[in-house]
Amino acid sequence: MLSRISQSISVQLSSVPCAGQLSNGCSGLLQLKRHSGHSRWSKIRRSKGVSDVRKGQLFATLSKDILRAAKEGGSDVKFNLRLATAIRQAKQADMPKENIERAIKRATSKEYSNAEQLVYEGLGLHGAALIVECLTDNKNRTVHSLRSKFNHMGGSMTPVGYMFDKKGRIWFTCGSTNDSMDTMMENAIEAGAEDIADLGEGKVEIICGFSSLQAITKLLTENKYVVELMEGMYVPNTTVALNEEQATELETAVNDMESLDDVIKVHWNMA
Repeated sequence: MLSRISQSISVQLSSVPCAGQLSNGCSGLLQLKRHSGHSRWSKIRRSKGVSDVRKGQLFATLSKDILRAAKEGGSDVKFNLRLATAIRQAKQADMPKENIERAIKRATSKEYSNAEQLVYEGLGLHGAALIVECLTDNKNRTVHSLRSKFNHMGGSMTPVGYMFDKKGRIWFTCGSTNDSMDTMMENAIEAGAEDIADLGEGKVEIICGFSSLQAITKLLTENKYVVELMEGMYVPNTTVALNEEQATELETAVNDMESLDDVIKVHWNMA
């Protein structure tokens, strides 16, 4: 999703100017250096601008996760495991405290009391199936915005849910237990994991039935493990194969759809 930006500035002098040309040569060289320095600073600023945009997009996504979690289970992290996990993720990403508090405040505000979670489906770019999770206080606005995005991709809003299975995903670490990876995996299986994976750096991933997500997370925290991620996900049971260019175009279109205020997350079935 992220692209690397690399710049290279090279100045080559083919010969040393003679004495009669020294003044003009030095002037030209100084001018060249000034221009090169200006170009380099412009590129640094442009690179920083891209980095700032990406950070802004990340914070927007994290804010939506916090917003949804607080809307679902309230603002008390002692009783809302999903909110506690979302806040932990935001802090790990160095998201400002005021951004976190703003998202929670909005979720529990009177003006947002009628907001509802909705799921929309459709076919997008290159025939990819999309599941769009939304949290909105204006259904008509959301439908209008999504239909516009689907139309722009040459697709349409149509049922595709049968191409996906809804699952839960959890990432956790040993926390203060100092348990081995084998012990953590054994406990994950006992807790009800359907699939487990070692993600490296002491982190384990659990895939489970969506209905078991809350219960398994609770068991892990009771065992003093640290849950770093807790989310629902749509796992495709039917996929579409795309080449690199098509995959990039689809990813760009999905990012554009996720930039809508009402959209929490978009799932797709690209192989």
